[in-house]
Amino acid sequence: MEDRELAVLTELIEEAYPQLATVVNVDDWMARRFSPPAAFLMTQGIGETGRSHSSYQVEAEALIVLHYPIAEGVYQRLSAEPLRQLLRQSQYSYRGKASGMSIEIDSSTLRIWRDRRDRTEIAFRFTYIVTVPRAAEGKINEFEIEEGHS
Repeated sequence: MEDRELAVLTELIEEAYPQLATVVNVDDWMARRFSPPAAFLMTQGIGETGRSHSSYQVEAEALIVLHYPIAEGVYQRLSAEPLRQLLRQSQYSYRGKASGMSIEIDSSTLRIWRDRRDRTEIAFRFTYIVTVPRAAEGKINEFEIEEGHS
């Protein structure tokens, strides 16, 4: 599931910040094997709830870190406004074009931290529906009818 979550979040960030490279590998991010400006994306599953026999709802948390570019030794701040406006326009619902996955973002959990000089951190919770794959069952084409004795 995490791959699908990261795919739809990557599309969201690419739409809001087309100039940014995205980093999804935690090891690369921790070792700083990327060049700013860049966005780091991470998700963590929180839970699942059954909705019906054929689907369930997944709740997850997203962390987006916008790393600022450096110009003449000074960090050039990246605004969280492009992402915030995109989410408002879509009423906190986003459907990835390539992934086809749709997420519903809980606007009450949206948090933005600008207290670091080199980055802005954005966190929120989101949900999405997963369809349970059904096993292919063969169709019965022949019927045997037994006559009853009276």
